[in-house]
Amino acid sequence: MRKTAPLSPPETQIVSTYRVCCDGGEGALGHPRVWMPIPHDVGWVDCGYCDKRFVHADHVAQHEAYMAALAKDDPAAA
Repeated sequence: MRKTAPLSPPETQIVSTYRVCCDGGEGALGHPRVWMPIPHDVGWVDCGYCDKRFVHADHVAQHEAYMAALAKDDPAAA
């Protein structure tokens, strides 16, 4: 069985706080507003509704390295 890497998030936003909210950004077509903590050890969190990824500014390089490693292992994932 082939191991598949997770897909890239549909949208990524760089933020300066470790607590973020997401409402889908589409007005009436969005989703309920949810608040999410960004784990300090990981540096990013994905919205459970729309998969938007919030990356803390202090972890951008770590996130880019993670995404590059995914692309190297499975070019279709990035």
